[in-house]
Amino acid sequence: MRLMLKNGELEVTMNALKRLVYLAVLESYGPVGLEPEGVLNKLFGKTEGKGIRVEEKDDATIVVDLFIDLEFGMRIPEVARNIMENVTHKLKTLAGCEKVEVNVHITGVK
Repeated sequence: MRLMLKNGELEVTMNALKRLVYLAVLESYGPVGLEPEGVLNKLFGKTEGKGIRVEEKDDATIVVDLFIDLEFGMRIPEVARNIMENVTHKLKTLAGCEKVEVNVHITGVK
């Protein structure tokens, strides 16, 4: 992702965005863990950055998919909305992303 600043151009990598998303999820109340998005990734995937997928579309929209385990007794819609708002806010304010789409997938309750 490239940002045009008044003094030049700044390139933000997907790994940097993934790290911001991870920190935003940690700040949210309710998530217990992030899970890889598929059975094969659970068995053979790397553990770094698991459960977070960040992509940039052609129209500069950042699409974030989160695969999360929640704490037992939490209100799922409320926690998912809180995570979506927190991730969107962090990406807009810290990374300068204008269009952000966040999808929260609840993979389990612990």
